[in-house]
Amino acid sequence: MLLLPTAYLAPILVAMGYYLGALLGVKASIMSEGIAILWPPNAFLLAALLLAPPKYWPVFSCAIIPAEILADWPTFTVKQALMFAAVNILEAVFSAVLLKQAIGLPVKLDRLRHVVLFGLFAVVLASGSAALLGAAVYTATAGGEVCYWTNWRIWWFGDGLGLLIITPVLLSWFQPEMDAWPRPAAKRLPEAVLLATSTIATGLWVFSRSEYLTDQFPLSPMLLLPMTIWAAGRFGMRGAASINLLIAAIAIYCTLYRLGPFVSMRAADNVLQLQEYIAALALSSLALAALLRELNLQNEQLRILGRAIDAVNDGILIADARAKDNPIVYVNKGFEAITGYRGDEVKGRNPRFLQAGLDPDVLESVRQAVAGRRQVRALLRNRRKDGSIFWNNVIIDPVCDESGEVSHFIGIQHDISDIMETETALLAARDELAATNRDLERRIEQRTRELKLANLKLAGLAATDPLTGAYNRRYFLSHAGAELERANRHRQPLSVIAIDIDHFKSINDRYGHLTGDKILVELTETAKSALRPVDIFARFGGEEFFILLPETAREEAVNVAERLQARISRIRVAEIGFSVSIGIAPLADDTELEPLLERADRALYAAKNQGRNCIRIAA
Repeated sequence: MLLLPTAYLAPILVAMGYYLGALLGVKASIMSEGIAILWPPNAFLLAALLLAPPKYWPVFSCAIIPAEILADWPTFTVKQALMFAAVNILEAVFSAVLLKQAIGLPVKLDRLRHVVLFGLFAVVLASGSAALLGAAVYTATAGGEVCYWTNWRIWWFGDGLGLLIITPVLLSWFQPEMDAWPRPAAKRLPEAVLLATSTIATGLWVFSRSEYLTDQFPLSPMLLLPMTIWAAGRFGMRGAASINLLIAAIAIYCTLYRLGPFVSMRAADNVLQLQEYIAALALSSLALAALLRELNLQNEQLRILGRAIDAVNDGILIADARAKDNPIVYVNKGFEAITGYRGDEVKGRNPRFLQAGLDPDVLESVRQAVAGRRQVRALLRNRRKDGSIFWNNVIIDPVCDESGEVSHFIGIQHDISDIMETETALLAARDELAATNRDLERRIEQRTRELKLANLKLAGLAATDPLTGAYNRRYFLSHAGAELERANRHRQPLSVIAIDIDHFKSINDRYGHLTGDKILVELTETAKSALRPVDIFARFGGEEFFILLPETAREEAVNVAERLQARISRIRVAEIGFSVSIGIAPLADDTELEPLLERADRALYAAKNQGRNCIRIAA
């Protein structure tokens, strides 16, 4: 869910943004007391927290500590810088926690409610609360003649304005879906350039002069309001946030050089008025952008809903349940096609004008359902505008308003005249078809049973070894691969056992192949009786067998092997006994079946090389 660049690069970029923001904040400060008009660095940290899952928050929080120390040097000591960093981290985390609980992550300022919550939680609550601690740290460590509450206001307004101006820009540009206007970028670029140019020109015109609302220069900062409305209306949240940043940059730059409409008062009031202006302009444009996005989405949904309703072949009518006699207020094109009436001909009328000799019981059931404000389904005989009759399978549902009261009824009409006309013919042919179907069903059932039996036999032949009845190599490889994949996916144990009859060639040479075949059969039956139904026992060829043990760890596999070896040692075929060598391969880092089988095979050969009639476990 991390929407910033890669998890390794993101903390570095956040730290760099924080450091550059701190330098910018210092440049945007005036007066000897260092009143910051805008304090941007916390916005970079907050944006990272709002874009990333909470598990990344400690990384981003730690990343800004060296940036804070570097930015504060040499004005403040390392101890002071650490305390400032702690306050800033607390502010960003507090904001992120509140927004996560109220909105969810990643935070998208694409709803008016989200913008209001962002302003309340981040700009007011988090910044105001952090300012209480920050002002205490600054007053206690930096000294100066400025009182605690003045420091609190400076900290709060600077931080809050930084979050309000910078964070929406970062959120909107790192979330492409925030762009609510799906026009091609090439077509929007000229308008975007014109908007930016107009904003810069108007901003410099307003803020490059000291005169304010005079006869000669009737300038007002509110002349920039149309630019924010333009940006919000045409470019959504991304455009509004970007234009807010541009206006703030122009206003702050000019004010620092004693230009613009706010320089006629003393410095502290100058900063306060400028901050209030920028905040009001930013909040209004962000709220407008979010509201327009919501309206745009709602209008699009309404257009889609209207087109979808008109595309339905069934007739749809809506009647007003709050008005006398439940008059029709809407019909779709499907209704017009079925009845022959235009929408303007039926609006304001009760739907009963369509009735044509209804069954009294059906009519009463419809009336009672409408009076009781509940759903009803009925088969009605209706009349079209041209006088022809059609059968209407109608469903009437009550529609409730926000308070739960029934405000409308929606009726869905389905013309089943063709069905009714063909029903008689279908009934006449039903008995004959039923007899034919019964006979056909008997034949199909018999044939199906025969096919199932044949398929079972074929499946058995394809999956088992014809001599021993054990599964064959193909069946083992097919099903063992699926079991291995399941074990890897669910992190469950699994083991493979390889078995080889010792000196089997000598047995064949001495006692004959018939005796050897009987030994193979006896070994198979003995092994199958000792295994679970889920275990797969297969003959790979000659005297070599493999066993797959799902959900079986190393120790359990050893127990199975020892039990098998003991039972096999008791087998006698024509008074002939024999032994087996066994190799075990528990699941380790194997993700493919072939390496696992090779490990079991190597363990088997290790057992044979070490004297046979023994068990060895693969490393």
